[in-house]
Amino acid sequence: MNALKNRHFLALVSGRFVSNIGDSLYAIAAMWLVFELSGSSFYTGLAGAVVMLPTMFEFLLGPLVDKWPLKPILVHTQWIQAVLLLVIPVGHYFGVLNVWIVIVTMFVVASIEQLSFPAQNATIPKLLPESQLVSGNSLMAFAYQGTDIVFMGAAGLLITMIGAVHVYTINSVTFMIATILFTFISLPKEKKEQEDIHVKENAKSYLQELVEGKDFVMGSLIPKILVPDVIANFLFGMVTAIMPVYANYVGGERYYGYFLAAMSICVLIGSVLANYVTKIPMGWLNIGMFFVAGICWYISYGFAATVPILSVIFFGLAFIPVGITNVVLTSTLQRLIPEDKIGRVFSWYSSIPAALLPLGSLLGGGLASIYGSEVMMAAGGIGFLLTTLYWLINKNLRTLTNPEQISKEDLKLEDNEEKQPVLREQPLNSY
Repeated sequence: MNALKNRHFLALVSGRFVSNIGDSLYAIAAMWLVFELSGSSFYTGLAGAVVMLPTMFEFLLGPLVDKWPLKPILVHTQWIQAVLLLVIPVGHYFGVLNVWIVIVTMFVVASIEQLSFPAQNATIPKLLPESQLVSGNSLMAFAYQGTDIVFMGAAGLLITMIGAVHVYTINSVTFMIATILFTFISLPKEKKEQEDIHVKENAKSYLQELVEGKDFVMGSLIPKILVPDVIANFLFGMVTAIMPVYANYVGGERYYGYFLAAMSICVLIGSVLANYVTKIPMGWLNIGMFFVAGICWYISYGFAATVPILSVIFFGLAFIPVGITNVVLTSTLQRLIPEDKIGRVFSWYSSIPAALLPLGSLLGGGLASIYGSEVMMAAGGIGFLLTTLYWLINKNLRTLTNPEQISKEDLKLEDNEEKQPVLREQPLNSY
């Protein structure tokens, strides 16, 4: 792809790739380590909730991403995570490691990640022209999901060979390598104020930009687009919490890695296919994709007790539409949102659907011990079908044209500062 000819974008993609090698191993090791230390599905649900909790507050970081230089954010978040992850093997070495040390470490690392992701999103349009945004986002998704494919599948073997604790040492090394790669990124001169002002004025500016980001989002169709995602994320949080137990029910511990690898492979496939669906009206694209996802999810559930391998395959297929729609929508918003608002808008955009993820994970862990992981897994498919129904009955969403032709007016995206008061007076209060 032409985007890779840009050496600075190549450094960004490479850094994300290496960083996500650590993330992929860490995600598997963390849940299993918590389960090993506690022996309780409740604690796996609690751990999932703690990791997801910081995503609820990503919107608070948006103004900082817009205000701070992006390169230092990318670099510093990586080496700080590298240092923090060493807490786990060090605690194990001194014999003081317990489930709470793991959970707290997971929370802090996940919190830092929330600053890294919007910074990466804000960096892409600064490095690539509009014509390369879809391919650029596909490559970023490929770097993200590609590592999941290889290393989620290999995580079980690594844990067996060296133990979950020592996987964290590998994680630390990968974050340090990512730190080095991000130092090779060179961004255009940023027109950001470098004035030496008082703390109160800084706080006032921060709050003003935070409100501006909220008003920009709430005055558009973005909340309507995200309502079904909020529902789906609540259910997905439940599924994440019970996946280790459910995988055991389907075919044993190794199926935990199989399910996650299948999901990653298919999200990756969807991310690549996103380049070929930009001529399809976005409204009907989402309706069709999420309906197919819901059907595949329930086929997977139907095979769980009889043909485990088919259950894994159809579970993965349910996520091809997720990969397609995520890349298409993200690329469309990056093209239309004013450059000086990308950080704060994408932070709100990420935080809104993430709001119920921790609650879903916590409830999933608790309810699974009462009703069983199979029942909770069946509930997960409801999210996809509700998303289909929502896009179908909402005329503003159903009639959206293809991603290449969608305009700011279609999504009611307002970048005229003089009209901001109108947006504050008319917030979206119904879906």
